[in-house]
Amino acid sequence: MTLEIRDLHFSYRNNEVLKGLNLTVSDGEMVSLLGRNGAGKTTLMRLIPGFLKAPEQSILIDGKPVLQMSLRERASYMAYIPQITRSVFPYSVRTSILMGCSNRLSLLQNPGRREEQRVEEVIDLLNIRAIADRNMETISGGERQLVLIARALMQDARLLILDEPTSFLDYGNQLLVLERVQELAGQGYSCIYSTHNPDLALSHSTRAVVMKDGVIVFDDKPASLFGTDVLSNVYGRKIEIARTENGGMVCIPQ
Repeated sequence: MTLEIRDLHFSYRNNEVLKGLNLTVSDGEMVSLLGRNGAGKTTLMRLIPGFLKAPEQSILIDGKPVLQMSLRERASYMAYIPQITRSVFPYSVRTSILMGCSNRLSLLQNPGRREEQRVEEVIDLLNIRAIADRNMETISGGERQLVLIARALMQDARLLILDEPTSFLDYGNQLLVLERVQELAGQGYSCIYSTHNPDLALSHSTRAVVMKDGVIVFDDKPASLFGTDVLSNVYGRKIEIARTENGGMVCIPQ
């Protein structure tokens, strides 16, 4: 499956937010989206699944414009995972995950054995069996985010769109979520996620896409940021990227 964005322009009233974006995401890629507030990251994340209306030929899945797809067809290709949300009702983790199959069922159809078996597969895939029977309100923020990802996988979608999935999480839970998403990418799922933490993008993505003022100013492997002024120019202060002893990279503000 391939997501293709072609010359994407988008404006709020008379304010042009995105200015001719071009981006392709293929199977197995984990793409991090970086940039300051107002760069256009969230707008892009909402345009891809059609929550905001883009020009019809500018966002395509396997060559077909997203806006020509029914809601059910879109759900079979992609899943949007928001920032942490709280349940209105005290559902269990397993029940919350099962709700993700609704796109495949008719209005009055109840989930059957096939859907219940898929829940168990997804629970094992994300390694969350230890919390499967717990109430959603009793688990950590990182675990709750993993449940939202599990629910998205119940759609059988291959593209995961995560809008700042690590916001409001402590560092341990940030790593927990992104490590699980990396494992999914290794199994052929595609992921595009936005983050305000460049260190996480350097260590948990196959590609880093950096935006500034509605345009993409960098799109390459994270290692290609080493020795450049890209992040310094985007964030408005000197940032040095240093290599660690184990071959990783970290950002050091000057």
